[in-house]
Amino acid sequence: MNRDPAIVSKTMSRIRGKNTGIEKVIRKELTARGIKYRLYSSKVFGHPDILIEKLKIAIFCDSEFWHGYQFEENKQKIHTNLGYWIPKIERNIARDQEVNARLRSEGYLVLRYWGFEILKETERVIQEIMEAIEKRKDLFARKEAARKCGTTLAYIESGDSYLLIHRTKKKNDVNEGKWIGVGGHLEPGETAVQAFKREIREETGLEVLKYRYCGFVDFLNSVAKPERMYVYKVTEYSGEIIECNEGDLAFVEKSKMLDLPMWEGDKVFLPLIEEKGPIFELTLVYEGDKLCEIMGPVYRKTVGKKKKKRKLKHAKRN
Repeated sequence: MNRDPAIVSKTMSRIRGKNTGIEKVIRKELTARGIKYRLYSSKVFGHPDILIEKLKIAIFCDSEFWHGYQFEENKQKIHTNLGYWIPKIERNIARDQEVNARLRSEGYLVLRYWGFEILKETERVIQEIMEAIEKRKDLFARKEAARKCGTTLAYIESGDSYLLIHRTKKKNDVNEGKWIGVGGHLEPGETAVQAFKREIREETGLEVLKYRYCGFVDFLNSVAKPERMYVYKVTEYSGEIIECNEGDLAFVEKSKMLDLPMWEGDKVFLPLIEEKGPIFELTLVYEGDKLCEIMGPVYRKTVGKKKKKRKLKHAKRN
């Protein structure tokens, strides 16, 4: 039986966008487990229905109609006002994809559940969320440990090539056989800049004249200590290359670098140092030599000049 379009329109207009029944189901379960969360945060893109702020977990509770569940099939069931409903739902689907991409680029874990999942498979949904919470807690703890163990890595540019070390000389070398940039651990009292310049001087004989800080990578490995590696690109230098006691130095064309034996994670961040955009943050999770998870890159937000000046003034006052 065809329904009166006016009645359909009135019914649809009364559907809530916030505090829906499916949201309340998840909120009740999280509250019972002592999980703290925020609702519709205005500070986070997309205003997640449920935000676990400290762990950067964004949860969305999506109704099947408004968010286009199996839309290619189900849009055939819409019989009234097609020119309005179909484009509107298609925009919602596109918006959801935009929100997912943006939040992931900012380091959030995005969890989306359909209404029928929340109502009919509540136990599974809550179990997935709780497992995600525990996993993020462990991840953030390991990242904090990585922050306290700093290393550096620099790529020295010459034309269309970078200077790499083929690690072949050092005993018990975790990097044995691989091609990597130049770098090493920070010594006590050193800054990252001082450390990477020292490492370049010791390993290559070159002096850094001009460089760019690209970002950092947190290496989290089940069989090694977590490390935070600060990545630099050297564009000007002086001196003559010396023999390196850790391996063979060679300039390698950028177009051929990714074909060499190297860590899988290096192939993730190498393209990032070519970009002249914002400073990146990347997390690579390994199990031994196997890259299991990539988080990011997350790009550091730039601060406008006026806002930066205000922050500096505020810092001086305090």
